[in-house]
Amino acid sequence: SSGINAEYGHQGCNIHITITATKDSVDRLPVECLVGVCKKLAFSECFILQDSTEDVYVSSIELQRRDGVVSVIYEDNLSLDISFTRSQELHRYHGNHHYNHPSCASSPTECIRALHTFISQHSRTPLTELSPIVFHSPSSYKPLFGNLPVLVALVEHHATNQPTSGFMEILHEVSVKFYNQIATSYVDVDMYPHWVHGMTPVAERDLTESSWIYQYPRVLVFQLEDHKHSAFCRVVGKELGREELERFVEKFLEGMKMERCHGI
Repeated sequence: SSGINAEYGHQGCNIHITITATKDSVDRLPVECLVGVCKKLAFSECFILQDSTEDVYVSSIELQRRDGVVSVIYEDNLSLDISFTRSQELHRYHGNHHYNHPSCASSPTECIRALHTFISQHSRTPLTELSPIVFHSPSSYKPLFGNLPVLVALVEHHATNQPTSGFMEILHEVSVKFYNQIATSYVDVDMYPHWVHGMTPVAERDLTESSWIYQYPRVLVFQLEDHKHSAFCRVVGKELGREELERFVEKFLEGMKMERCHGI
């Protein structure tokens, strides 16, 4: 569709949502109902394609996730239950859900709520890039990470540009393995050095630059409700391989002791 388009978005997008609109109102949702959803969704960017300045209605919604998954999650004449379960790739990491939603025509409020919940639940890719701006906005990270603990990998910039090799490849493999148990993310240490400096144990912040806390990559885990305590992996740099990373995650899930840190 061409013409008058609108865009709503957040920095650090994990998903792009394209809403195609039409002037035909029969059994369709008003587009303005979706605008509110777009503004609230974490790590998302919405494009509304419309060809009129008059009242327009949703004819389809397509979700494009950062990892390449594309799925039409709303379409004319299809129930949400069918639309939500069509894409196997969208459910790749956590399996299909069972849905029982009323039609959007008969219950638009329930339909909007169901779309918001579905997109929030399926927006998290195995590996999420973090920035301080996004992270310190609870409306952004809470819907994305839910109640899961968060693994943060502190990685030098050159390594972040090599997602299919080296440490980033290992990090992605581990993030897929533990997808349902822990949310995995990474921070570019060259882009956010001051923020990274806070991700250190209080007792060891004054060590020299040769200390393990200044070697990368290194990883830590924390709970979203407590940014002042973390579990730290002492294996860093080139010594931090897949086996060491998996062992650290497993130890944390078994109840590793948390240490006080300056603050995430």
